[in-house]
Amino acid sequence: MSEQNTRHHEQSEGREIRGTLVVTPDRAYVGDTVEISGRNLPPEDSFDLVWHSVDGEWAILEANEVVGPQYHPREEHVTTVTTDDRGSFDWEWEVPEDYGGEHTIELRTASGQTVTETALHISPWFEIDKTSATLGERFTIQGYGLGPEKFRSNYQLSWDNGTVGFMTGIQNRGTAVATVTAVGPPGKHHLQVWRNYRGVPFMQNNTQSPFGEVADGRESEWIVEVTEPQTEPETAWLDPLEEEQPLPIHVPEPDDPGEATLDMTPACGPPGTSAVISGDAFPPETAVDLVWHTHEGHRPKGIEITPEPRPDALPVVETDAEGSFRTEVTVPTDRGATRPIAAEVDGRSVATTGFMMQPKIETFSPQRGPIGTEIEIELSGVGWPMYENAYYVVYDNKPLGYICGLEAEVNRFLLRATGEPGYHCIDLYPSLFKVREDEPNFELIPHLSYLTNHPVRPLSAAHLTFEITDA
Repeated sequence: MSEQNTRHHEQSEGREIRGTLVVTPDRAYVGDTVEISGRNLPPEDSFDLVWHSVDGEWAILEANEVVGPQYHPREEHVTTVTTDDRGSFDWEWEVPEDYGGEHTIELRTASGQTVTETALHISPWFEIDKTSATLGERFTIQGYGLGPEKFRSNYQLSWDNGTVGFMTGIQNRGTAVATVTAVGPPGKHHLQVWRNYRGVPFMQNNTQSPFGEVADGRESEWIVEVTEPQTEPETAWLDPLEEEQPLPIHVPEPDDPGEATLDMTPACGPPGTSAVISGDAFPPETAVDLVWHTHEGHRPKGIEITPEPRPDALPVVETDAEGSFRTEVTVPTDRGATRPIAAEVDGRSVATTGFMMQPKIETFSPQRGPIGTEIEIELSGVGWPMYENAYYVVYDNKPLGYICGLEAEVNRFLLRATGEPGYHCIDLYPSLFKVREDEPNFELIPHLSYLTNHPVRPLSAAHLTFEITDA
């Protein structure tokens, strides 16, 4: 019977179609090949295979307050299969990058009727990019099939039995990429993935956990080798900064909106960036006061955080006969996140724009000295929103504490050099200062998958290398 006749017969009589659907194996990893088989179906007929999952994101209020992970149902058409003259089909499929846990596979008619269903369980697994690295370089661990359930969405990485931070796949359908610094002394070291919704490793992960082993039998720990650098390592650097736009929600509307427009190029960068501010459709031959805004306030003290003008940070300009202007400026040192900029005429703003302030290492001194040396570190461009105002300081892969972007335009702190003679690594990772939902717990823990799974915008970590001398 042809497909057209079969579907016509189904629609005309409204009969219910039944059958059997099986996936083999029913537990698999992302990237595995499974076989989906249908039996006891109408012969020589076509059906749709539909995959059921979710899409995940961080729930954020006003691009500031982190509520927690949020998931929405998602379904995808996988393929159309055709049964043979016995009402059977067999189809091979590569498990896609998706969240872990149980997923429904549905067999539907062209009219959308569910014929039958089966389920495939995706297990998490992890891989490392290399097992040997020069001191100061980075190991990259990629995880697949993480989450969305709270008990399987927060994974911790440990180095030599000390927890470094967490990784999660909330925004990338269960895929996470985390980096860990190769720290000394040179030689063999132990790197392991753990899991616990409270944000710290549950020591019975692979022995008595009610949720099974971390990687369901695959490798989740490695012996890695750190080698001595052959040349002097880089002293202080940031991860490459992304091209970004200011967030409109953090730019106030002008007092007197009209046709005037304000633009800043580039739209992002660290303090000290050279930029051009231009305006059009302003009153001709008129003085325009360009006003830079910082954010001030203090959450623990109950002081509301609001944009406040910084007089004289930007110049006063004069429009030409067409009401336009163009001026070069140097981005001032300030807190991070979106920096509002207003163009005022006679004390009233007529146009606004913004600049996305990114971090900058202002001071790292000294860069070598004996054990106990006091090290001064200053970082500017640390933002005020809760998802970016708490950079976490990690010394030789041991978390120490955090700095706060609300305290000052330049975040200054001191720490002591410790360890054996040689090079030591200091990393400043993004973290989440506060999360409204406390399970799973992501608060004030170094976020190692910050480049791909951080809320709102990717943030760059800072990396520093200090040499302890023999003296």
